Amino acid sequence: MAQDRSILSGCLVINNKGEILLLYKNTHQHYETPGGKLEVAECVDPKNPTLEELAKTAEREAYEELGSDIELEPLSYFCKIDFTIPDGGQATAHKFVTSIKTGTPRINEPDIFTRLDYLPLKRLETYPISPDLKLILPKIKSLKKEEFP
Repeated sequence: MAQDRSILSGCLVINNKGEILLLYKNTHQHYETPGGKLEVAECVDPKNPTLEELAKTAEREAYEELGSDIELEPLSYFCKIDFTIPDGGQATAHKFVTSIKTGTPRINEPDIFTRLDYLPLKRLETYPISPDLKLILPKIKSLKKEEFP
């Protein structure tokens, strides 16, 4: 029987210096965006979530992983990408662009993430990044400063 595809939603948290905030996940030895799985209770139809439901998931995950003392700018939909996660499963990730309006992000899940870094968009390919980020790297690098939140 075919494995179900995971639906993920996350944030590209970009600052005004052209850097993206990423978390380093030790088990996969790469940087990834704050984000995670869509929960069934978060949407009317888990197989076909709305953009609003996906945005709520991305925002919830950002606060869970970066701390509740930050405030995010409104999320703007960026893209959808199908990819293979490190354990071999199939996933569809939805990404939203945002920035931190107030507060200082922190590693809120130290058992999962060991680093929290702003990395330069222009040199992102020089870092170990997650499979979904590798696939959308050209689109991320083409972001213009005026498109940053």
